[in-house]
Amino acid sequence: HSLRRRQRQMCIRDRVNIMLVLKPCTPLLIKRLNNNCISNKHLSVLTALLLSLGSYHSAIASQSVTIDMRKPMSAAQLAEYNRDGIVIDYDNTPVLKHVYVTAKDGAIARQLPSGAAKKIKDYRIGTKLDVIEDNQQWYGIRDSIFRQYDEDYDGQDRMQIEVVRWEKVYIKKDQTGSLDSIALTPKDLNVVSHLSVGKKDESFETGKALNDYLKIELIDKALFEKKRPLAVDFLSHKNAIKKRNGVISIQLAKDSLTLVDNNLEEDTENYRYIGRIDDLDQHLVAVRYWESQGYRMIDQVEGHLTQEFLDYPYISPNKKYLISAYANPYSQQTELWLYKIDGREVKPIISADFQNWMPTMESADIFWASDGYLYLAVTHSAAYWQEDGNLNNRSQYIRIKVVDGVATQ
Repeated sequence: HSLRRRQRQMCIRDRVNIMLVLKPCTPLLIKRLNNNCISNKHLSVLTALLLSLGSYHSAIASQSVTIDMRKPMSAAQLAEYNRDGIVIDYDNTPVLKHVYVTAKDGAIARQLPSGAAKKIKDYRIGTKLDVIEDNQQWYGIRDSIFRQYDEDYDGQDRMQIEVVRWEKVYIKKDQTGSLDSIALTPKDLNVVSHLSVGKKDESFETGKALNDYLKIELIDKALFEKKRPLAVDFLSHKNAIKKRNGVISIQLAKDSLTLVDNNLEEDTENYRYIGRIDDLDQHLVAVRYWESQGYRMIDQVEGHLTQEFLDYPYISPNKKYLISAYANPYSQQTELWLYKIDGREVKPIISADFQNWMPTMESADIFWASDGYLYLAVTHSAAYWQEDGNLNNRSQYIRIKVVDGVATQ
């Protein structure tokens, strides 16, 4: 299938690009190539190359030896490993167990069980690994590896072969462990992958420490529970508005606003009235869409949309700030918005994607206390999902304080 997609590229006179996926090549594959536009000259050298790769695959796949780096290895053998890797038969290679990358900076897969061996790829913290060999201080890991070969033919033509296949690579044991061993440290808390301030929008591939706007601290459960009774809530449920036949009717100062459910699949909008925020003259409504949800703050006087949020908006005790923190299950990051409250207006200050922590799904485990801190129960982003596919119920605790003077920026 991949070869068909690349058929036109194979017609280039001086360069042939071939993508082989997982399986070794066969004479049938070469016969199919011959029916395409590849020249006989290219085909002859390609046949030799592909058959050599296939025979190498067969030879290596039949081996289940454990590499002992304490024994001498010839330069030729080392070069062969570095070029061709250790190809395995996916279906017939048993997985001994699963481990996770637990090192803060991730882990490096190497060609052989040695810190001096060739680097093959990087793994991020939280990556699940299939262990197929236990080799002293190293694990042999099953993974899909990309390799590229350049070959010259008669000193004139250049052939490039790209291969993606299952191989055995090695990772140090002390860089792995269970999901339960992945935990937040104070240095993890303020690292962001994206920051938007006004019209300026920045992304950080390796993360950047956010030292302005917010101060974030790691706290213990005892302090979290001690502060829970100090939670402030400006939401009023008095005279709550009920939905009737899919319709919510909100009485305004001089008029009314009607919200009607729409159940047409991708255009789905289902409304739920949450309550009133009388201190800000706002109504709060939850909206469920086809594959997401959010909240809308609606002006009590005129009925216009004041602000829309991806998650519940929490108002600070001094009524100067509002924070909404959404745990994105796809990117496994927290999308946090900080707003300043100006009368009946809610204006954005920053939005930031925190890459290392995510709030739990329990709404009772996030609150703004009268001491001026927003308290949250969180998990490390890499451990947000358990191995069985359910959300991790093991929490750590943080608190966030808005840096003085932010509202005037």
